[in-house]
Amino acid sequence: MRYLDMLTRLGVGSAHPGGFSATLDQMQRYPLPPGSRILEVGCGTGRTACYLARQGFAVTGLDLRPEMLVKAAARSASEQLHVDWVEGSVTALPFPDETFDVVLAESVTNFTHIPEALAEYYRVLRPGGTLYDREVLALAGLKESDSQMLRDFFEFGGLFNEEEWLSALSAAGYERFELVDRSLFEEHLSRDQMQHPDLHQMMDHEAIMDPALWQLSLRHDELIDAHRDRLGYALIRAEK
Repeated sequence: MRYLDMLTRLGVGSAHPGGFSATLDQMQRYPLPPGSRILEVGCGTGRTACYLARQGFAVTGLDLRPEMLVKAAARSASEQLHVDWVEGSVTALPFPDETFDVVLAESVTNFTHIPEALAEYYRVLRPGGTLYDREVLALAGLKESDSQMLRDFFEFGGLFNEEEWLSALSAAGYERFELVDRSLFEEHLSRDQMQHPDLHQMMDHEAIMDPALWQLSLRHDELIDAHRDRLGYALIRAEK
């Protein structure tokens, strides 16, 4: 079983660093312009996309995994919200150029070939549009062997440090970009779930009895604990 298989079966709605608390904080700190057309890439079970649709935005949620989109569609239906759910890859977005005012990603780009994904986000943004992308960062002191271990477990396409992210954003053509809201990587998923419970989480019925799933979850926790002081995360803000 792979890490993303585990998230799919558990139906986790906010597995990104900081959880849904970080999402809500981001929306307060960096409010989106009214009337924005928003693309959330790697939307998963659709928690953030539905939150934005509830605020009145026109939202498209894209994910590579059809099982995730089934859960996302069930979420939007139960909340009586309209979101356009689309199956597709972030490195080959199935949209015309200059379609969206905002592209949103929450711990998605690391799982891809990062330069290709950043270029695709840029392509579908309208002039003046903004990318918001919360991603894990490699911090000083992370050995290459440890970085490889983490990349192998998560199946990351890359695990960039801050300088590498800035270089990749520049190469993709963004006019202005910065990394903000930096934090050490801490796993507060349990605390976040207590503060912001996901009332529409849909766990596969057999998942709770699958020992391989819980062994993988334990391995995840062990890896994070072992590298906690050498991993961080930040919000990337980049304008076209």
